[in-house]
Amino acid sequence: MLFENALNISNEYYRIHDRAVIYKKPTPIQVAKVEYPARNKAKIVEAFYRIPSTTDYNGIYRGKYIDYEAKETNNLRFAFKYIYPHQVEHLTKVAAHGGIAFIIIYFKRTNEIYIIDIEVFNRFYLNRTTAPSIPLATVREVGILIKQGYAPPIDYLEAVDAYYFK
Repeated sequence: MLFENALNISNEYYRIHDRAVIYKKPTPIQVAKVEYPARNKAKIVEAFYRIPSTTDYNGIYRGKYIDYEAKETNNLRFAFKYIYPHQVEHLTKVAAHGGIAFIIIYFKRTNEIYIIDIEVFNRFYLNRTTAPSIPLATVREVGILIKQGYAPPIDYLEAVDAYYFK
């Protein structure tokens, strides 16, 4: 949750400084049951996902559509079971239509954050029956390390510039 919060703060920083317009997408839920213990204290007690959510964030950067999924792991590898096939398919379609599409992964144990372009990610993901995860060592080779700091806390647009606007 701290990782996602830092991304939200970074995106707010980018909007305030007119660098990009990127927002977290809300997860579509259907409320099934609400309790009303008092008139002004309504509480949702049962809900379900209406449709599978696509990805976490999207927006516009340097005139291009940008879409990405944010993941974190406590391990020294990222297990593919933590990303849904429909999310990979969505990002792949975004890239096929000329958008910027990637996975951003936070490795908690080493405090490293990387972006991996979806087409690069797919080279490993499509072989997930033989290799169910991607090791940090491989991510270090194929991904772009993101600088962390104060403002913004996660400066992923610098990594996007390095990969997509070279």
